[in-house]
Amino acid sequence: MRIVVVGFAVKGSRTRQRIKALSGLGHDVHLIDTAPTGRTYETKPTLGRRIRHRVRRPVDETGANHALLAADDVDLIWIENASMIRPATLQALRVRKHRPRIVWYSEDDMMRPLNGSVWLDRNWPLFDLCVTTKSFNAVPQELPSKGARRVLFVNNSFDPEVHRPAPADDETRARFGADVSFVGTYEAPRAASMLHLAQNGIEVRIWGNGWRAMKGAHPLLRVEDRPVYDYDNARVTASSRINLGFLRKANRDRQTTRSIELPACGAFMLHEYSDEMATLLTPGVHAAYFRDDAELLAACRYWLSADQERCRVAQAGYARVHAAGLRHHDMLDRAIAVAMTDDGNA
Repeated sequence: MRIVVVGFAVKGSRTRQRIKALSGLGHDVHLIDTAPTGRTYETKPTLGRRIRHRVRRPVDETGANHALLAADDVDLIWIENASMIRPATLQALRVRKHRPRIVWYSEDDMMRPLNGSVWLDRNWPLFDLCVTTKSFNAVPQELPSKGARRVLFVNNSFDPEVHRPAPADDETRARFGADVSFVGTYEAPRAASMLHLAQNGIEVRIWGNGWRAMKGAHPLLRVEDRPVYDYDNARVTASSRINLGFLRKANRDRQTTRSIELPACGAFMLHEYSDEMATLLTPGVHAAYFRDDAELLAACRYWLSADQERCRVAQAGYARVHAAGLRHHDMLDRAIAVAMTDDGNA
């Protein structure tokens, strides 16, 4: 099929990974990038962008609406968190003689107002399918109550070319290694948990954005204050004895992208507990879990001293995410099949 993907395709983005997966499935894929040239995850938003975000009216900085209307003979439009797309654009696409199927995809909690826009509020009935990694968004009281006609829950997924075991030689361990590591953006609960580990004798190395204020907070807390993307990310996991996974409270997380990417890298994962994660990756078999800081500390102490068992769990987690069909192309193949099936309201 001819597919147009609308998304924020900066370096390290999963949008780019999914475009590659779609091409690998044999589709003719075209990107409408919502990120202006030179934009990165580290680019600080201007005051105007912050204000427009707060009032839920994001700017269409790259002319994505115009580009969508200019796209001809499209079979499917895959929109990734592009809340600047206007209802008028989707309505014009829906009345074309060769009408494309229109899919919304998001890894965020779309019931949280600041994750959307005033235009997205009116777009929900215009999507042929809404794909979400938040299982609760699929229940009748959530996205369907906003007008979404079909909602498909999918687990988070990974890119097997990016998220794969990396060799951990002496040089790699020196550059990226740690007893306990975390890769991700600053959040106060995460910071408090990792500071608790450091205060109790556990060395922790942190990679990601927003951690500068934590530098020097404790001698055992090593804050890199920079992100790692793609294969460098895999080298961090390969060089770390324990890789931490936290759930983001503001997003009501039950699983995250890291929940799947870490075991896909062959890493041992110590993850904040949820029933959904425990069903996906069995505790003590495919991953280890903690519910609070006391359990986190006890688990770190135990698993740092259990080398053989830790390796066994890491290997089982790797096998599990591959056997469970959690690659990007598995998810995309399933979602597209559902989207192209007539629901009677097209």
